[in-house]
Amino acid sequence: MHVNPGGYGFAQPLSGDEKRSVFIPPGYLRGALDGDEIEVVAWESEKGLEGRIEAIVTRKRTRIVGVLVEFGGGWILEVDDPRIIWPVVCVAGPKGRKGSKAPRPDMPGMVVVANIVNYPGSRDPEIEVQVERVLGEPGALETEVQKILIDRRIEDFFDPKVLAEAAEVPEIVLDEDLENRADLRGLAFMTIDPPDARDFDDAVCVELLGEDPQTADYRLHVAVADVSHYVQEGTAIDEEAQRRCFSTYLPDRSIPMLPPELSSHMCSLVPKRDRLAMVTSMRVNAAGQTSEHEVRAAIIHSRRRLTYAEVAEELEGAEQLGKKARGRVFALRACSDRLRNARMRRGAIELDLAEAKVVLEEDDRTRIRDVVKSRSSKSMARAYNLIEEMMIAANEAVGALAVEHGLPAVFRVHDLPDEEKLTTLTQAAHILGTKADPERLRTPRGAQKFLKRLDGKSFASALNMLMLRAMAQAQYAVENVGHFALASPAYVHFTSPIRRYPDLISHRVLKAWVAKKGGPAGPKAVLPRMPGREASEAQALRSSEREREISGAERETQNLFAALFMRDRIGDRFDGRVSGMSQFGLFVQIESPYVDGMVKVADLEKDRKEPYYRDETGVRMVGEKSGKVITVGDRVVVDLVDVSVGRRQIDLYLIDVLGS
Repeated sequence: MHVNPGGYGFAQPLSGDEKRSVFIPPGYLRGALDGDEIEVVAWESEKGLEGRIEAIVTRKRTRIVGVLVEFGGGWILEVDDPRIIWPVVCVAGPKGRKGSKAPRPDMPGMVVVANIVNYPGSRDPEIEVQVERVLGEPGALETEVQKILIDRRIEDFFDPKVLAEAAEVPEIVLDEDLENRADLRGLAFMTIDPPDARDFDDAVCVELLGEDPQTADYRLHVAVADVSHYVQEGTAIDEEAQRRCFSTYLPDRSIPMLPPELSSHMCSLVPKRDRLAMVTSMRVNAAGQTSEHEVRAAIIHSRRRLTYAEVAEELEGAEQLGKKARGRVFALRACSDRLRNARMRRGAIELDLAEAKVVLEEDDRTRIRDVVKSRSSKSMARAYNLIEEMMIAANEAVGALAVEHGLPAVFRVHDLPDEEKLTTLTQAAHILGTKADPERLRTPRGAQKFLKRLDGKSFASALNMLMLRAMAQAQYAVENVGHFALASPAYVHFTSPIRRYPDLISHRVLKAWVAKKGGPAGPKAVLPRMPGREASEAQALRSSEREREISGAERETQNLFAALFMRDRIGDRFDGRVSGMSQFGLFVQIESPYVDGMVKVADLEKDRKEPYYRDETGVRMVGEKSGKVITVGDRVVVDLVDVSVGRRQIDLYLIDVLGS
């Protein structure tokens, strides 16, 4: 169930098929909350699928966060989440009376966590809650972060049972761990990660299979931490990892899927230590085509840990790493270039959408120093891409094996773009001064060529965003439909089992398959079972659901930090560009600091003394009387007039439109 603040909602099929969403009219939610699993009866209407809720199968939200306020002699929660459309009333306990006094006098005006004790229904359209604990003052950084985590059902601590199991994990590779493993300690593996990385879940190595680096084939080895050796099915650690599904990365912290004894130690491919790994190997020819795919349980010994900055500097000619390490870096780059060139030839899509990065003070992680564009230099982007290409190749190799041998893997799928949204994109492109063919945009190669033509255009960012919105949402599924953006026939996440549960499933599937055909799959005593299709399908649905929640938490937290940073700059003037539009206003991307804000239509109309409307293309705001047009991509001057930390929103006032 997806609840709209307007009092209606959409029932999203568990399969994730957005085209089969069912509209639930206002007044027919029957007490369903956003995220609930429901049964619906649906029928075709003039506006598409419409329906009613038959039953609420599973309540997903069990707690609510809000500000405790005295009201009418009792207590209510004022909730920021607009998806909670019912009044939230505090009670003394599960069977307490409504309106009872708050447990302590220090709670009013504070943000509290409350457990839901009674859900809304047709007879009693209220949510009854019991206060669990105080989070802190509204607007404080930690309070606001905790609000987001609780709303998204993310816990930043581990249960004692999980920690107890983690404490039993060996601190070194044991002799019995080497049973039925390929010994690849002779290969020159190395890791390349950000400087502040704590876990190293992949290491790479290439061998030149000939004399001439220009024409000879490479043998690429991608080693990934063998998490499945230490995380056994049915254990508390596995159940917790399955529940979390992913690690969560916030500007000031990371919340791991696995306890640190695993994620930062025995499942981290630290240099100069023996570590257990699952290794995907393949042959890469001069054209970037891969063959001879092989997967093995192995033991490796990483030779060196490098940062992306060190690799970027070396590729720019710094010569600081020493002859051997330098040679390995350039061999990795050469192999990666082959893979990338082949991928781009088949039509892989790369959207040009810069991301914001929050820069914190080194000695005080609660203080925000700046918000900047991430990966600002070409040399750093090239260093990151070196590893990305090899991870993509490994995931594609596993996907190819899964298809060839009918393995019950969880595929990472990305379906064709939505036709209606592509039509809107085509109209917007025409208005902005370029051409687009919606039919060609439904092919990876056609979309790639279109996006390439946008390079250097003022409206490039806006059309890239429209392309992103037109594209299907990537998700997990047992039915392989390929990966549109990567132009890949089959793709399986394999390279990050420390932080993604679907990768751990892939490792178990591959181990069971390798063992069945008599290959090196690790010790027989801890070999996983081959999962059934139903189990894989259930986990795929669960993973897609949790991915959306965690992505939402990461996005909201990024917006929170931006709002906190801008709170002290109210009244300042900034240059920016119109990055998008909605019926409520103009989205403006400020260049420095790199934050987004909104110019409300109401303020625009009040200042210009005429109504404004967004036209059918979605990229122009037009004055009804004057005909004045504000277009996506226009450079603008804005004043910062207000910041809402609770809503994570930055409000701007339009001073001038400078054109494109």
